Amino acid sequence: MMPDVPPREIILAKAGELFHRKGYAAVSVDEVIAASGLPKSEFHRAYSGKSALGKAWLERLTKRMRIMHDSFMERPGERERRLKKYFYSMRSWVEANGWRSCQFANTAAGIDAEAEPDLAHLIDQYKREQRKFFIELVGSLVDDKDAQRLGTAVFLLYSGAMTESQNLKATWPFEDALAAAEELCGIR
Repeated sequence: MMPDVPPREIILAKAGELFHRKGYAAVSVDEVIAASGLPKSEFHRAYSGKSALGKAWLERLTKRMRIMHDSFMERPGERERRLKKYFYSMRSWVEANGWRSCQFANTAAGIDAEAEPDLAHLIDQYKREQRKFFIELVGSLVDDKDAQRLGTAVFLLYSGAMTESQNLKATWPFEDALAAAEELCGIR
């Protein structure tokens, strides 16, 4: 027999599904409670409110993305295919997830940063980590002196591709951003 899943984890999992599908700002606490199938009292025992739940969700996402990026850098593959491997894996992920792209960017677009500073801070920190990942990835392709500048440019190309892929429900933004990134890195 499997151990019971703690209510806090059930709530967090259901909230994550809703936040991803509908956007953080569009989801109410009542929707999360209904999706969890738990009594309202369990929600309030686990979280002080929606912001606390949002914070736990973004912290979990950050950890997952950090693991994914670390794993990618442990075995990036052959030089000429590194960018393609990453861009195409994320293109497939966005397409498979109903054209919902960066959960951090989507959340940032829907919150008032002054009203929810903890969420805004977590989003900013994650985006800085993501930029650092791209600097490290690009640093494996170009001279050290160019890694910061080109890694930042590739990060911005990637971020734009994520946004436009979601907006247009199309994969071509990833393909065009990848082509530009490879050219910047001297792969083409």
